[in-house]
Amino acid sequence: MKFSSAAIILLSAAHSANALVSGPRPHSINGRPSLQSSKLFSSAAASSHLSVGNSVGLGIKNVGDNVATSSTSVASAAGESYNINYGPAITLGKLKINIFGAIFGLWEVAWGIIFWYPMLMLYALSRKISSMLPGDILGKKIDPFRRIPINIGYIWGLISFTLFRMWPKVEGLENLEALREVDENGKKKGLKPAMYVANHASWMDIPYVCRVLGFRNYKFIAKAELKKVPILGRAIMVAGHVALDRTNRRSQMVAYKAGVQYMKDGVNLVTFPEGTRSKTGRMGSFKKGAFKMAQTVGAPIVPISIHYADKVQPLDYAFPAKPSRWSRPEGVVKVGKPISTEGKSDDELLEEVWSTIADALPESHKPAKDTPVGAN
Repeated sequence: MKFSSAAIILLSAAHSANALVSGPRPHSINGRPSLQSSKLFSSAAASSHLSVGNSVGLGIKNVGDNVATSSTSVASAAGESYNINYGPAITLGKLKINIFGAIFGLWEVAWGIIFWYPMLMLYALSRKISSMLPGDILGKKIDPFRRIPINIGYIWGLISFTLFRMWPKVEGLENLEALREVDENGKKKGLKPAMYVANHASWMDIPYVCRVLGFRNYKFIAKAELKKVPILGRAIMVAGHVALDRTNRRSQMVAYKAGVQYMKDGVNLVTFPEGTRSKTGRMGSFKKGAFKMAQTVGAPIVPISIHYADKVQPLDYAFPAKPSRWSRPEGVVKVGKPISTEGKSDDELLEEVWSTIADALPESHKPAKDTPVGAN
């Protein structure tokens, strides 16, 4: 999942709309929906059940064979009401591209060809050459945890997202100070490693989380099938992200060991524990065992609640359909207080993280009533 932060913005959006597969049918913790979820969503029960995949284009007006004017209406019992007009859009295969997306996409492709991909391949080549030389200076001393490709991607995204007003409004960054390490003399150091966990309804969730992490080193826990996507798969491997095949026990063990080792080495992990993008915008169940890596090393979990990324880039759009800022609803990322993993069972931790993220979501993103917390 952003696996060189900007790499995924372009390629996963354009080429991997079908690469993510839905997880198995969820079931609740201890065989029932959590009590906390019932409490959380009593008000959400009255909300209209939104489906971005079905609602985008409700007001379609044919302009030509493949051109339509698309709009999305968002409303809830809490008073949310947005009528989003994405303007004319063409359909290529299963995905749409409107005027804003076309301009953004062309820029991203051009900027990627000029900067990101050449720099990534240069890094890969340099690392290969270094591994053949005595001491492997690049691989063992300069960049043992592959931070350089992460920063290359962030620079690419930083420029593009700034130009197009794509960065979300980020709230709660002060909560990360709880992770600040202090030496014996009281001098502040860097943030200790943590697992960053967020809800997932759009490809825009990936750069949104990367905005929180900035130039710090991190690895996404990615679906193994994304490695097969041209260019994107190469980016995942070069940056050292953790690839996981949930259907393969051996892959699970390899991914688990890699993630644990990264956290021991001071590298952050990022995961979207729903396992796939929500088709309705509402948060779903979390995969059980999603936080095992953090629990093993006693690392905290940072809950992140993402608002309206699916309105910036709906499921059926190849690229963002509007800026994250300027037009409502704006993309918002809320960073919660780090949650300790120590002394908690898998189910207790899962429910605490799930409930914390859900609490900070707008009504249209909160889980539907009786949504179970955990899924296998």
